[in-house]
Amino acid sequence: MSHQRHRNLLIVGARGFGREVLNYIQNDNPLFTVKGFLDQNVDALAGYDRDVGVVGDPFTYQPLENEAFIAALGDPRQRFKYTATLRDVHHVDFATVVHPRANVAAHSHMRHGCIIAPNVGISCDVEIGEFTHIQEYTVIGHDARIGNWCQINSHCTIAGGAQIGHFVTIHPNCVITANARIGDGVTVGAGSVVIGKIPEGVTILGNPARRFSFTPG
Repeated sequence: MSHQRHRNLLIVGARGFGREVLNYIQNDNPLFTVKGFLDQNVDALAGYDRDVGVVGDPFTYQPLENEAFIAALGDPRQRFKYTATLRDVHHVDFATVVHPRANVAAHSHMRHGCIIAPNVGISCDVEIGEFTHIQEYTVIGHDARIGNWCQINSHCTIAGGAQIGHFVTIHPNCVITANARIGDGVTVGAGSVVIGKIPEGVTILGNPARRFSFTPG
């Protein structure tokens, strides 16, 4: 049996999602002890009763031995931005956190930096790229492919064989039908049903999902 050493974990982002990840780790993950948060706002936790605080800025923090990191930022572009120095200058170890109440089938794989929330179901032969987050009660069917830096929110269904590009955000309660193709940088609005091929960089909404633009009144 392989032995995994205990690590000190720093959470990049001290807002709502960061506090959720703190709960995941402190309650259910014995491999890590949370050392604190990295956030540019030192008062990000003001008014919240937590036993760890903001210990540094993600752009200036100097990593120490035996530290690992996780990016708890819901917007993939912000996730990419605020981890840049840690990734590209310090080359730190970004952990993958899979909640013990998630069900991940054999022969599925995910890369570093992922967060898999409670009650997620991932079927067999699924591939998930780096720094992708999958939220509660989402189900991913066999042979699905999900790219890097994606955000898949709660109560979504991604059917077998679907392919999702990089930097894709899927809002809650969406259905991505079997063998659908979603291009890089797409945003899928809440409650949408995605059929067929979606070109990169668009926002889609509806059933079936179509291109959508919003002009504030």
